[in-house]
Amino acid sequence: MLGYIPVNVANIVVSFGTIAILTRLFDGAEFGRYALAVVSMHFVHTMLFSWIEAAMARYYARAERHGNLASHIKTSYAIAALLGIVGLPLLIGLTYISPFDDTMKMVLAFALSSTCLTLIYNIGIEAHKAAHRIGRYSAIHSSQSLVGFFAGVLLILMTPLRETAPFVGIFIANIFALLIDLPFMLKQAKGGKVERRRNKEYFTYGMPVCLALMLAYMLSQGDLFFIKYFMGDAAVGEYNAGYNLANRSLDVLFMWVGMAVTPIAITALEHDGLEKTKKVLHDYGATLLLITLPAATGVALVAEPAGFILGESVRAEAIKIIPWIAFAGVMNGFISFYAQRGFVLARKTGALAITMIIPVILNFTLNWYLIPIYGLKGAIWATLAAYGLGLVASIIVARRYFPLPLPWTALVKTSFACLVMAGVVFAVKTPENMPDVIELLLKAAIGAGVYGLVAFATNAANCRELIKGIVARFKNPKSGEPVDQLGNASL
Repeated sequence: MLGYIPVNVANIVVSFGTIAILTRLFDGAEFGRYALAVVSMHFVHTMLFSWIEAAMARYYARAERHGNLASHIKTSYAIAALLGIVGLPLLIGLTYISPFDDTMKMVLAFALSSTCLTLIYNIGIEAHKAAHRIGRYSAIHSSQSLVGFFAGVLLILMTPLRETAPFVGIFIANIFALLIDLPFMLKQAKGGKVERRRNKEYFTYGMPVCLALMLAYMLSQGDLFFIKYFMGDAAVGEYNAGYNLANRSLDVLFMWVGMAVTPIAITALEHDGLEKTKKVLHDYGATLLLITLPAATGVALVAEPAGFILGESVRAEAIKIIPWIAFAGVMNGFISFYAQRGFVLARKTGALAITMIIPVILNFTLNWYLIPIYGLKGAIWATLAAYGLGLVASIIVARRYFPLPLPWTALVKTSFACLVMAGVVFAVKTPENMPDVIELLLKAAIGAGVYGLVAFATNAANCRELIKGIVARFKNPKSGEPVDQLGNASL
């Protein structure tokens, strides 16, 4: 987890920079079109490309154990290159004949073009994570994220590209990262062969993961299209701004812990057996609760003063949905970053996809019914109901295939600490004329302090040992255990 801090910092800068800067540079309608293009880009990437990225990560340790890692890497890159070459003209053609106006078509064309190059970049990134090359992964991925974001902002300020500029920035960042990383990865593939027999195995494993990710993304972002249909681009911008301010705060934390532990769990299963894997996953789930549950509570408590981060065009409506989306984000995070790990480790990815179908149908049905009546509140209620069903269903089904541990003790203790924190923060009275940023920092500091004291006193999620381990690492960084044992050492 400590090794992934640079990536986490970059994610924070990009996530909150996107919200704070783009909601000011764009008006509500422009930000709404940008948000729809981002959703479309990620959905298309997931639908067409994510299966080979998933296969690269899942089969890396196995290929290493069998001595055919070079062939695994070369085959993965060959598939990715073919998909990108075929996908680019196909996606541009579909954009051209789509029913959108010319402005939206232009934004979509650049967004979808950038994601074809992102595929090649992601193959190397997944390999670094799977190989536990944490330093290289952190340096390259954080640089790519920051270059893409700041290039996009500069292009907005200096050119007439407007909503298209962030996607041109992604394109520039991908080229920059590939110039650095691709020569290294090609050396890793030296001596390997492109083995067609692997194609079916990778596709069989990866496509259900792809379908599950598509359904999960439809669950989390599909409401934007209903809002656009019933309420227009400006409402999309308002909802997306509030949703992202709440949800990205949690996504950063889930991704931070998840990117550290997932390759460890796969390596443990391939090399050390089931019992060690269960221990890693139990500590992983407890650590997720320790970090994300108070974060969601904190976001809900300071939603109003945190509104200063958003631009005026979207602020008023956005802050109303933040508290609800914060807790929806916890449910979504445990679906994507915990329950789904059971399916991945058991290689039952088909069941993973099937599990997400009913929550998506429920979400779409409720959005269709509730948004025309209740507006953005209807979208919130639909999201909460669908996430709740999805979390329960995914955990129940996952445990049929893999003994996914449930850290109940950590849930009780962290929930208690959050309740105490909420009570203290609610009791804090601030002057009406206090600047929002001061109120936000004050309540955040008080809340974090109270939560930390209660969590430490109750040893929630075994946090005392976690803190001792971190302190020991800083005091003597060269004495740490090997990277493939990091799950036990730091969790």
